[in-house]
Amino acid sequence: MRFSRQRELVADIVSGRKDHPTADAIYLSAREIEPNISLGTVYRNLKLLADEGRLVTLETSDKKIHYDGDLSIHSHFICEDCGKIIDLFESAHSHELLENMGLSVSSEKCFYYGKCSDCKR
Repeated sequence: MRFSRQRELVADIVSGRKDHPTADAIYLSAREIEPNISLGTVYRNLKLLADEGRLVTLETSDKKIHYDGDLSIHSHFICEDCGKIIDLFESAHSHELLENMGLSVSSEKCFYYGKCSDCKR
C-alpha cells in the first residue's frame, strides 16, 4: 500500500494513546494537527490500518468501536456499565500455553466483560 500522510497521522494518534479512543476522538485529535482532514478519511484509514494489522478494534457493550495501537500480546476487560477498557497483560501465559501444545498462534483477540471496580461500588 502506498504511503499516506493522513494514514500515518491516524496511526500515530492511535499508537500514542492508551485510552482506546473511538473514531470520533481520533478525528478530533487529527483535526488539531491536520485541520482539513475529514471524518470519512479517518474512518477509511482506521479500517485500512486494522486490515493491515497495525491496530486492533474493540467493541464495547454500547456497540461503539474503539481502537488499540498496542500490538503486544494482551487481553482487554470491558466494563458493561461505564464502557471503560482496561488492558490485561497476563494473557501472554495463555499464548505460551497454546504454543506449548504445538499450536502456532499468529494473533489473539480476547475480551472479558463485566463491571469495573468503580461500577461495582
